[in-house]
Amino acid sequence: MGLRLLIGRLRMCNQYRAVRQWLAGQKKGIRVIFLLLTAVVTLYIVILLWMLPEMMETIPMDTKYWKVKILTALLMLAPVYVLLLWGAYRCFLVKITTGTWEGFTENRLLGGGKTEERKQCLRLIRLWFLMGAGVTFLWLMVYYYTYFPGSFDLDNLDQWWQIQNSQYDTWHPVFHTLIIAFFTKIVNHYGFAVFMQLFLYSLLCGYLIVTMAKWRFPVWSLLLTEFFLAANPQTHRLLLFMWKDSALTLFMLLFTVYLLNTWLSNGAWLKKRRNLTVWILVLISISMVRHNSILFTIPFLVLTILFFREIRRESVISLVLMLIGMLVIKYPVYDLVEASRPKQTYAERVGVPMTILCNIHETAPESLPPEAAELLDSIGPKERWKTYEMGNYNSLKFVSNANIVVRETQPADFLKLMVRTIGNAPGLSLQAFYQVTRMAWDIRGATPWHEDLEFQLHENEWGFSYVENRRPLQIVLNDFDNWVMNSPFDILFSYNGLHLLAMILCTLFVFIKKGKRWKAMCIPLSLLTYSFGTMMLLCGPTYRFFHFNSVIVVPICLLLFANETGAVEK
Repeated sequence: MGLRLLIGRLRMCNQYRAVRQWLAGQKKGIRVIFLLLTAVVTLYIVILLWMLPEMMETIPMDTKYWKVKILTALLMLAPVYVLLLWGAYRCFLVKITTGTWEGFTENRLLGGGKTEERKQCLRLIRLWFLMGAGVTFLWLMVYYYTYFPGSFDLDNLDQWWQIQNSQYDTWHPVFHTLIIAFFTKIVNHYGFAVFMQLFLYSLLCGYLIVTMAKWRFPVWSLLLTEFFLAANPQTHRLLLFMWKDSALTLFMLLFTVYLLNTWLSNGAWLKKRRNLTVWILVLISISMVRHNSILFTIPFLVLTILFFREIRRESVISLVLMLIGMLVIKYPVYDLVEASRPKQTYAERVGVPMTILCNIHETAPESLPPEAAELLDSIGPKERWKTYEMGNYNSLKFVSNANIVVRETQPADFLKLMVRTIGNAPGLSLQAFYQVTRMAWDIRGATPWHEDLEFQLHENEWGFSYVENRRPLQIVLNDFDNWVMNSPFDILFSYNGLHLLAMILCTLFVFIKKGKRWKAMCIPLSLLTYSFGTMMLLCGPTYRFFHFNSVIVVPICLLLFANETGAVEK
């Protein structure tokens, strides 16, 4: 036993010396920045992902217990920091080799080149497309058949009513409503719109897998990507709703394909006018399909202007034309369809402060200023408050007149009430903030955000309803989904914080490699901006706002470790 311990310590010493020698061999400027980034990631892991959840789950909120956790966190900083340095050292030589295969070029597919090579190319395209699109589509069709015509909640009801009556408003993104309206021009049925969404998602999965195959990613990476595209129960549950979040997932898939082409060609792909055009159109679509998607697109383009010098000119053009395109859609196009614009929409953006107020109303009402107590009492009688779930303002918002009460309160007055309440009960306020935002960044604990993706068909005036004789199959599929969501696989699918952490670690581990550096920061920083910006608008644990991260996390992480070929993708 003593000999094994001695050998283990010697190995640790050897690893430590190897890491030091590796760092000493790097340029001083890069080494200093890398060490600073490692320190930031260490704080992110220890303070945010470990210490804060440990402190917030303490009931009652015992400050002595907090001191123990803070001390433990301080002791953890050094080993985590060293472990991250070791991880970067071990990953320094890890590289996913990519390249181009001449059989994929346009002239060969259209008849040029050797016949045998052309046949081999077409066979591979069919193989990977069938896996990416075909398998996904067949799996989605099982759920579509069982739950025809799809899932239909209050948001869907409102948008469908707007389409049928040609009365649009910007409460829901009109851009997304018009996409659904386009489908109704073909077949005016909600089930057809859902089918088109499933069909397009399948095609995009095939497009992504074929693109990765074309760039000669390893077979295991293609299979892993397909697993995340098709196996997540939240994906088919989300796509059965005609939500803006579903459309965002589709556009982000297409963006990821174009990002692969741009990155792996070292910017050459984006220099073609045709490619730049579709790139800008996709960025406009992402920005318009959700009100808050600009939290991703604008930071991404700004970061590429700063750090991706090969496409700096194209990024400037993209940013300018994207903003112009958004203005054209938001005003002339929306005016053309006579979309109304609600004047006071800030009630939809006060989920976090309202959660703080509601939590304190239930746990320490004496800490509320008189005006805040009066505002909360006017939301509804005591019986209504029995439905409130701690950290979930949505549980009260949709069964009371909360939005009306908030809209009747001036934003400045509401801000004063929130600040005074936080001052009276800072610990409980922090706990409420943790509860309402944790699903955006936390990597552990229960996952109540599954609940908003239950199969449902809200009562409606158009006669949409599930087929009664398919009830047994519905039970089987629902039980299967619940089994997956209660299995270890759920950790891979449902934790947005885990997806963000994976991208953060991959970026850190490749940062010191030549050709990566700050360019690698463009992707995770823009996704972090979206996730942490969106969490400030949450009214409860709503997984669907962040679902697209679970779809693109694998290709993004693979891309970070891939080598750039510099070849132009046709």
